[in-house]
Amino acid sequence: MKLCVHVQARGVARAAGVVVIGTLALAACGTASSPSQPAGSPSRSQPAGTSAPARPPSSASPSPSPGSPGSLAGFQVLSMSFVSDQRGFALGTVGCRAGRCLALLGTLDGGSSWRQLTAPARAPGGADSTCPAGQPCVRQVRFATPLTGYAYDPSLLVTTDGGMHWHRLSGVYVSSLETAGGTVVRVASAGTGCSGMRYQVDAAAVGTTAWRALPAPPIPQICPPVLYRQGERLVLAGYGNPAGGVRATAQIARSADDGQAWASGPDHCGGADGYASGIALAPPDVLVLLCQHQMPGATGVFGPAWIRISANGGASFGPGQTVPSRPAAPPGTIWHYQVAAASARRLMVIETSQHGSRVLLTGNGGQSWSAPLSLTAAGTVVLVGYQDPVTARIAQAGTVWTTTDGGRTWIADRF
Repeated sequence: MKLCVHVQARGVARAAGVVVIGTLALAACGTASSPSQPAGSPSRSQPAGTSAPARPPSSASPSPSPGSPGSLAGFQVLSMSFVSDQRGFALGTVGCRAGRCLALLGTLDGGSSWRQLTAPARAPGGADSTCPAGQPCVRQVRFATPLTGYAYDPSLLVTTDGGMHWHRLSGVYVSSLETAGGTVVRVASAGTGCSGMRYQVDAAAVGTTAWRALPAPPIPQICPPVLYRQGERLVLAGYGNPAGGVRATAQIARSADDGQAWASGPDHCGGADGYASGIALAPPDVLVLLCQHQMPGATGVFGPAWIRISANGGASFGPGQTVPSRPAAPPGTIWHYQVAAASARRLMVIETSQHGSRVLLTGNGGQSWSAPLSLTAAGTVVLVGYQDPVTARIAQAGTVWTTTDGGRTWIADRF
C-alpha cells in the first residue's frame, strides 16, 4: 500500500548518522555552518551510545552541470520525493558565488548515500513563489517514476532521464503539483506568488505535455490553493490568513475521481476562532484536518492545536483530538504545524516554534501521543511523510531522519 510522499532535499554521500531511541535533542546538526556530525553522535550502523567512523563518500557522481556549484558542502534541503522505500531525490541549496544555488541529489539505498544529479535551475524559488531577476527558479520536486520527475514552484521543468537533463515548460507558473497512477496534476496560473490571479487545475499523463483542464471549483483566496493527492483522490485547500481581521477558515474542494467531479465547502475545525492550517490524506478514504486557534487566550498563550479525522473522504468528521503542546510556552509563542497520515489511526505531527521542533506520533487517532524526537537545530523542518505504513521521513537543513518501525526509532543521516 503506497502512500502520498512529500519531501524536500537532495544530497551528496552522507557521513555517519544517528540511531535515535526515545527523545533525542540534536542541537548541533542540520545547519549550514555545522556540516559535520554532532560530537558524540553514534553511527547510523551502531546502537545508540556507541561510535563508529564516518561512512566513506560514495563514488560515481555525475559532473555538475555548467554554472552549478562545484561543492555540495552545506547542502540545505528544500524538498524531497521518494518513488520507493529505497529510491528518492532531494532538492536543496548550497553556497555559490550568487549566494545560494540549487542542487539535486539522488539515493538508491534509502538515503544511506547520495549522488549529485543535475539541478533543474540555478536559482531557488522564493518563499512567496517568485523568481529573482526573472530567471527560471523552483523550490519543489516530485518524481512519478525513477526517470520522470517535475521541478516546480513557480517555474515548471521536467526530466525523463532521472534528473540528468531538464526541459522547461513555459507559459504558466505552477504552485502545486502531485503525481499518482500514471498521471500528474498541477495548479497553474499566469502569475507568480499570491497575486490573486485566476488559477486552473490541469492533468496530464506522466511524461507528456498534453495538459487538460479539470473542472475544479474556484476558491476565492489571494493565494492559489494547495493541492493534495492520494491515488485518485484530489483535495484543494485555499488557506485563509490567520493574521487578517476575518476568520481564517480554509475553503476545501474534494474529488474522488481524479478531478472529474468535486464537492466543496469550508473546513470543519469549528470553534469561535478555529481554522485548518494543514491537511493529510491516507488510504482508503482518510482526510485529516490540523486545526489551530486564530487568537490567543487571555494570558497571551495560544491554545493547543487539534485534529479532526474523516474516514469517508471529508463528508463527515469525528470529534476533535487535542495535540499536546509544549508545557509552559511563553506568551506570544507562534506554533507552526505539519501533519502526515498513514491511516486514520497512525498520524505524525511536526510542531515548530522559535524554541525548536518535535515529532508527535499517535497510533490511536489522536487519543494519546508520544514525542520520540526533538530537534533544536536551526533550519526549516520538512515533513516528507509516510512512504508506507511504517516508513516515514523528515528532513532539516542537511539531515534526514528515517523510521522504518512506525516512529518508535529514528535514524539520522547527513547528505
